[in-house]
Amino acid sequence: MFENLGNMMEMVKKVQQNVQSIQEQLRNERIEVSSGDVIKVVVNGQQDIVALELNGKYLSPDNAALLQDLLVATLNSAMSKSRDLNQSAMNKITTDLNLPKIPGLF
Repeated sequence: MFENLGNMMEMVKKVQQNVQSIQEQLRNERIEVSSGDVIKVVVNGQQDIVALELNGKYLSPDNAALLQDLLVATLNSAMSKSRDLNQSAMNKITTDLNLPKIPGLF
């Protein structure tokens, strides 16, 4: 009984180390999404916005609504790609460790 507990604790420690390693890798990943030459958004694998660039030639009151729409669309696309990258990395942990896929665990 205690041997199984020891094995379980060792597995938990290994999972924690793997998660920390993956989180560090995701923090350093860069995902760049642009809307033509108007807007460029860079996020990391943890859904943090790293950079945002707006092309100055489009900055005018006449373009405000268009820029707002493009900004929302570009940010949403970048965040979606970041979430996909994050989910893929977490799925790899469960596959590598042969863990059951428990919804909400990773």
